[in-house]
Amino acid sequence: MYSEGLSKMRSTAVVASGTVHATTARSGLVFGVSSPGEAAVVNSRGQDEYRRERLGFRQCPADEGPIEISEITYSGLNTFAGVAHAQCFQKDNDSHSTKRYDIAVLGAPLDTTVTGRPGARYGPSAIRAGSLRKAWGFDTYTGRDPLKGWARVVDCGDAPMTWLDNRAAIKTLDQAHRLTAARPPADDSKSHVPRIVTLGGDHTTTLSALRGTYDNWGHVSVVHFDSHIGELDPDAACCSNTAFSAYAKNFLKIRGIPKFLLTRRVGGGVSDYAYAPMCREEFQADAFHRGLNHGTFLHVAHEEGLIRNSSIHVGIRASLNRREGDMKNDRRCGFATITARDLDTCGVQGVVDQIRNRVKDTQVYITVDIDVLDPAFAPATGTPEVGGWSTRELLAILEGLGGLKIVGADVVEVSPPFDNHGETTALAAAEIVHSLIDLMVLTPASLAEYLSTARRPS
Repeated sequence: MYSEGLSKMRSTAVVASGTVHATTARSGLVFGVSSPGEAAVVNSRGQDEYRRERLGFRQCPADEGPIEISEITYSGLNTFAGVAHAQCFQKDNDSHSTKRYDIAVLGAPLDTTVTGRPGARYGPSAIRAGSLRKAWGFDTYTGRDPLKGWARVVDCGDAPMTWLDNRAAIKTLDQAHRLTAARPPADDSKSHVPRIVTLGGDHTTTLSALRGTYDNWGHVSVVHFDSHIGELDPDAACCSNTAFSAYAKNFLKIRGIPKFLLTRRVGGGVSDYAYAPMCREEFQADAFHRGLNHGTFLHVAHEEGLIRNSSIHVGIRASLNRREGDMKNDRRCGFATITARDLDTCGVQGVVDQIRNRVKDTQVYITVDIDVLDPAFAPATGTPEVGGWSTRELLAILEGLGGLKIVGADVVEVSPPFDNHGETTALAAAEIVHSLIDLMVLTPASLAEYLSTARRPS
């Protein structure tokens, strides 16, 4: 038994080395050889050739020339879903800025205007990493693959935003949106400018996106998926704290300033600065003096005249700073509200119908704060709120918005340091971005059709 086993081991070693000795051939131990005569043929012609011709082994890729790796899932640069990278931030006359596109993915790595946990500056990279498996395949429910449709989709990378100066960061993002949208589209029969999907970053980054959208499309109806309303009055929010309010009243009394000024700024909703005699650029540059953060950005957008009075919050469930004042200001800014629990009573289709009835045929901007999902499905966010929706419910609602005139979108507030080992939040965010791109591809941004309602306030 020992000698027989040793003989087989030697034969295996001989075969592996590519040489067949006469003794091995006579024993018939060569792989795939059935007789000593056939073994002799193998010995004379070589095992590799024998395997290809006699046994039908597939030729190794190395013998066939270069391997095509452009569509391999985890190869190349880490862009969203593996789409091509484009240099979007150069000026038009730059030699590197000749690539055209219809939809651009733009990262906005900012988290220094949050009121909760930081980390959203790493959101764009996490969303891209979570999207790699979206590089191929057709959707089970829609049968569509937006990355293989008429639109050329590219990833512009991240805007070079500093975390040391919020004003400088937002100014940089404003410019990044202008440059990205300034390129002629790849298919100018479907759109007059490229549309942008922004990867946040905290929710303040949406303000830059709305500014860029207004420049190209006019006023938009905002569909705002979030657990928080997002347009707190900055003055009222900062003065809602009892101790601060008492301090402010005492300050005004000492200075001899009338109390009605404080009352107006705390509870009135309409702020003094809304009608300041300054040009739009100065008004925007002064946003941080006006209390801009990720909880007030929609208030600022309304006062800059960027959005319509046909906007809507979806998925709201977080507590308010003021029992009545916040919702009063919310309505003043043109927003209706669908709460998270409304889904329990009216279902997915009911939520979809309310959104569609609200925005009607206007241009639409969709912004998705990942905390609209329950923390069980998206734990990695700065201000998680329990009692939210599942990923499946949100995706079903987004699918129901097909046909809306969507001119821009974003997914924000993904904070990877708080994700679990399975990166659940990043995967959910990537799926949402993919759905938003699908909605854009489904309804091309026809110039004549879209601009029929542009810059017409409601």
